[in-house]
Amino acid sequence: MIHQERRLIVAGTLLIGVSYGLARFAYGLFLPSMREDVGLDSTMAGAIGSGAYVGYCLAIVLSALLVERLGARAMAVAAALVAATGMALISVSTSALWLAGAILLAGASTGLASPPMAQAVSSSIATDRQGRANTVINAGTSLGVAISGPVAFIATGQWRIAYAAFAVTALLNAVLLFVSVPRADASDRRSDSPENGRGAGIWRSHVVVLILAAVGMGMASAAYWTFSSEAVVTLGHFDQATANIVWILIGVAGLAGGLAGDLVKRLDLDVVHRGSLAALALSLCLLAVLPSSLPALLVSAALFGGAYIMLTGVYLVWGIRLYADRPAIGLGLPFLMIAVGQIVGSPLAGYLIGGQGYAFCFIAFALIALATMLAGYRPDGHKRADTRPPEALKGAPASPRPPAPSFYMPAMPPLGLIDKIGRKLNARLGSGTDRR
Repeated sequence: MIHQERRLIVAGTLLIGVSYGLARFAYGLFLPSMREDVGLDSTMAGAIGSGAYVGYCLAIVLSALLVERLGARAMAVAAALVAATGMALISVSTSALWLAGAILLAGASTGLASPPMAQAVSSSIATDRQGRANTVINAGTSLGVAISGPVAFIATGQWRIAYAAFAVTALLNAVLLFVSVPRADASDRRSDSPENGRGAGIWRSHVVVLILAAVGMGMASAAYWTFSSEAVVTLGHFDQATANIVWILIGVAGLAGGLAGDLVKRLDLDVVHRGSLAALALSLCLLAVLPSSLPALLVSAALFGGAYIMLTGVYLVWGIRLYADRPAIGLGLPFLMIAVGQIVGSPLAGYLIGGQGYAFCFIAFALIALATMLAGYRPDGHKRADTRPPEALKGAPASPRPPAPSFYMPAMPPLGLIDKIGRKLNARLGSGTDRR
């Protein structure tokens, strides 16, 4: 792997870690201190969660479209600058409204960040090295989630200083991206020919199966993202510190999802897809039947974290294979569908918990994961020319068909909105907290 490729991978990994781990997910961990300092009430906190989801969806659609016109470098640098600006404003916020706007701006960077990195890897790295490159870049997600917990513990009560440091980190990342992501040229952008995508459009054969699979996985994961910590405290009778440790373990275990690219290449996409869904179902079942067992909870968290990140990789490999000519679209579509599934799944989970209890809910969602295994990958016949520069093609193995890079980028859930919807519906229907 040449020096330029390594630099691109480092810059991309930092971008994913900064945008997801710091600009977006750190909000929930610092929320208690923020609410005390600026008078942020529950209604505003919930509105921030809902707005973050809307901003995320709009940003990823915008980024997936603009990266084909402006190039990967411009969009990647823009994502880092948006994160830096948002976090800088957070650090100096003096009112609830100001803080809310700053958090929404910072969180939008997650939607902007992923498509340009998919485009950059596709156009700049040799085919035989793309899977490993995307695996390393994706590690920024799990590292960000895992690190955000300890940072919150260390910086207790000092959220302004923490966010100021985060903003400086994002600015440095913007500089690194500017010098690391290749400049856009004619080969990176779509022309009017069908081979380069403009004539191909969005619709592809078998895309409905991908949509159903991603929505199904999003639904199945929603119950765990929203109610697992509550179940640990309420059903397992553990303290909040234990619930935080479980959360951190989910992020650490997600690093195992870095094997997705190699596993798909060796075992076939369907095998990895169905095996990961089975692990996701098992994690829900363990939480349902053994909530008072700490070893069972830790195994459940590890299974869920690894399976969830693995599945995001599977769906993105799937999406890129369907949209080999438009990698940013191939990445963005599964992101949106996973989020749609989570938005549908969260109120359903709240309804089931309110009416039947936690155990029934988690078992039901495990069955959703198993049902999603029925969706199988079908290749698309769309072709494109390999437009990467000659130096990037050196060492790439000959192939009778267009390369299908193992794109593996993050797809984390809109936690704020999921939590808001699920808990409000659960409260209205009855807590059900003493049911199993």
